[in-house]
Amino acid sequence: MGNLKKKLPKKMDIYLTSLIERTLDKSDREIVRISSESISWKALREAEKIDDENYITQLVQYIETEKEKEKRDSAYFILGHIANNTKNKIATDFLIERIEKEKDKSILSSLLDRIKYLEKTEETDIQPIINATKSKVWSIRQSAISALSNAKNSLAENTLLEIINNSIDEYDLYYANCSLLSTGTKNSISSLVKLLDHKKQDVSGTALSAILNLSDSSNLSLFVSQLEKGKNKFTALLGVIKFGDTTVIPNVVKRVKELVSKKRTRQVIGSYGKTELIFAMEFLSNFASESDEPKKTYDFLTTKKADFIWDNETEWLLENKSKFVK
Repeated sequence: MGNLKKKLPKKMDIYLTSLIERTLDKSDREIVRISSESISWKALREAEKIDDENYITQLVQYIETEKEKEKRDSAYFILGHIANNTKNKIATDFLIERIEKEKDKSILSSLLDRIKYLEKTEETDIQPIINATKSKVWSIRQSAISALSNAKNSLAENTLLEIINNSIDEYDLYYANCSLLSTGTKNSISSLVKLLDHKKQDVSGTALSAILNLSDSSNLSLFVSQLEKGKNKFTALLGVIKFGDTTVIPNVVKRVKELVSKKRTRQVIGSYGKTELIFAMEFLSNFASESDEPKKTYDFLTTKKADFIWDNETEWLLENKSKFVK
């Protein structure tokens, strides 16, 4: 550790010196059974919260001069989180520029993983990322595809569309779909639709998730169709309730009854800690005064299917009884 201090730039803050040392500390790994108690784990969690832009120049200088890849990797980690926490364009641009300078495969892949979470504006030069999406090294290529997330740039969307229209690699398709969720526009939907019948559910599921994020009510029939097909049902239901009205009540009721037709062995939790059934019943509660179906479905769940629903679903139903029973 003493050698590390000697190699740091003269202007490196003592706190950064200590933090880099701690992220690389291995002294307690053999005696600490739980990773969350190790020095390095705690240091990494600490680094994730830093938002002091004064550290950016120091980290840039350090990265440009440091020869040891593990130390550069640690500095990339810290700088990446500062860039994300502060939305600092200089830090973001620097990290992207480093793509073409970083030669170690594992460090380059890790660097791209940091860039994934950073906001790339229309003015951001993302060509280094695009170039990396063509790498023959799968770890670099797929990390680069992911790094096109959060890019408000038509070049990023076009690159991702080229991948999903031409690639046969299921993982390339998966990562491209995930990136389009935050980077794509409505122009991406037609290409994503073609992947809904892909044999790999990870591919079809992420395609439908991206469509959900990019859609509007004009795509309601697509989600109804997917729900009826029985593939990626949770995401399909979310699309139905997001864009639907009273006309889709029968579809939602049918899905609720399917969910409790037998004991479920695995609880799937969506956003806000809600299960698929809770999302469905939340939607139905909005129309309890316009239709008898919401109350009938509520009664069905609480009387005939009480043993088939999870505790958190039972709790939700009890807390929201007044929405169904007037």
